[in-house]
Order: sequence, then C-alpha cells, then structure tokens
Amino acid sequence: MKWAVAALGVCIAASFAVAIYVVLGNRDPVPDQIAACVKRAGLAQARSQDALSAVRGDIAAGGLKVAGRWDWGKTRGVLFEGPATSYAMLALWNSDSVSLAGADAGAKVFAAPGALPLVSVEVPSSGVLVRCAERAGG
Repeated sequence: MKWAVAALGVCIAASFAVAIYVVLGNRDPVPDQIAACVKRAGLAQARSQDALSAVRGDIAAGGLKVAGRWDWGKTRGVLFEGPATSYAMLALWNSDSVSLAGADAGAKVFAAPGALPLVSVEVPSSGVLVRCAERAGG
C-alpha cells in the first residue's frame, strides 16, 4: 500500500512539472510586448479590412513595399511602408497563422487581418511601429 501512495505522489509531482514546462515553454511575449507598445502610442490593432483602408490602394495596385522584417523565434514581423511615409503597417505572424514570408504578404494581411496576432497601421508614419518592432524580443 505504501508503494501505491508513493507512486501516486510521484505521478502528481510529474504532472505539475510537465504542466509548468508546457506553460512556460510555450510563452511568446513578443506579440504582447508589441501590442503594449502600439497601445501606448495610441494606435489600434486592425481586425478588419476596413481598418486597413490606408493601404487598400497599394495592395490593389500590387505596390505594397516591405520596409523591414524581424524574426523573434516563435513570432515574426513584417513592416510595410507607403510612399513618402504616408503610412506604415506592421503585421506579426507565427506557426498558428498564415506565413507572411513571401512576396504576397501584403495581400495576405489585407485578406484576413483578424487571423494574425497583430496588425497595426500608422497614418502618417512617424516611426512608432518600427520602434515597437525593434524593441521587441529583448
């Protein structure tokens, strides 16, 4: 009977250790850091195509220019800039969302901004989004 109680204790301890490992191992603070930075700057997260009206013309014309890319491990980001800093759009993606690594990244962002961890537009661009991205991930 003592061995059964000891085995139960070991199983309970192992369960807690695995749970802690899974929770801490799957943490990805980058989207939260950038979202907080975007919020502090007074910018909103775009969850619909209506929120991306500033970039609509460039996407339709196929002229959305990638100005920067970041790889923070679990999360990646891409920054698009409009002509003459008329706007900047930052989009994040991870393994749970569509990849924005290809040339058609702007169209993918526009098609489903709510499916990405973060999409934000700054009109006109003053560099806030790029600063948020550069500060992320330590």
